[in-house]
Amino acid sequence: MSQSGRTPFPGNPRLQGLVSHSGTRLDDLTRSLVPRYGWVWTDVALRYLAMGVGLVAACAVGRGGNPWAFAAAPIFALWIGYWFASIVLFMHEGAHYNLHADKRLNDQLANWAVCPLIGADIASYRAVHWQHHLHLGETTDTEVSYFYAPTVRFLLETIFGVHALRVFRNHQTGVGQRNPTETQTVRWIGLGRGVVLHALLLGFLVWQQWFAGAFAWVLAVGLVFPYLSALRQQLEHRSLEASTDIDYSEVPHGAVNRMFQASPFSRTFGSAGFRRHLLHHWCPAVSYTNYDELETFFLDTKFRPFIEDARTSYGEVWRTLSNPAPSAG
Repeated sequence: MSQSGRTPFPGNPRLQGLVSHSGTRLDDLTRSLVPRYGWVWTDVALRYLAMGVGLVAACAVGRGGNPWAFAAAPIFALWIGYWFASIVLFMHEGAHYNLHADKRLNDQLANWAVCPLIGADIASYRAVHWQHHLHLGETTDTEVSYFYAPTVRFLLETIFGVHALRVFRNHQTGVGQRNPTETQTVRWIGLGRGVVLHALLLGFLVWQQWFAGAFAWVLAVGLVFPYLSALRQQLEHRSLEASTDIDYSEVPHGAVNRMFQASPFSRTFGSAGFRRHLLHHWCPAVSYTNYDELETFFLDTKFRPFIEDARTSYGEVWRTLSNPAPSAG
């Protein structure tokens, strides 16, 4: 179903003044929705616990010079990298001030509890992310992973750092569109926190001679996380009709948003509400902890068909996108 009319965000229907069939106004609903901060931090803590269990297991297997430890490291790296990616998504809640009611404390929590994992600062990320909302599907979008199909070639480009350079370049451009003088300092501070975190962790693992654990961590952060992060975005935003023959950095891709069915996998791979990404792009300020109420509202409006048409599964979208067809003619 097409979404027509000029709106603040690409791909969104007109929501201004929307009233449900039962008489609830969208504006009144969104003002009444308060993030469930305890829920958010419980989710973050459980993901850190899962990631930590993987790292401890990798170290335990390698204790005593186990010759099979390095062979098993990639398996542990998949587990660690999966949860690493799941945690990083909570930067998104921080970018929309949904980690704490006090905005200053929200940013401090984001900068110390989540952002150091990837050497970022929440202010810089917020600037990049807002450009994504404003330019979804356009050539000027600061998020570019969905410009590419999740093929074997893309996997290799991720492994060898080619795609990381694309992402870095576009993020730099997005931040620079705001206040380059102000954001330059916070970018370096964020990067510094990340470098210190990973240096301390790897230094400790090596000092304890848990070399397999250190190797698993490097694989998880350097290979598994970047690929899963890009793949998730491709599954959320890439059109099923997109062609590998088209350069979407030159030709507009068009805005696409999806709603993925609930499952233990989708709730962790599409963490922090990303599995219901359409709702976020329609109402960016609402916390994922309020998506049940938000979805119930939209299902009681004329936009119910939009929601139903957007429903799918990660597996279904991946099967289509991983076998892309070239342009006809």
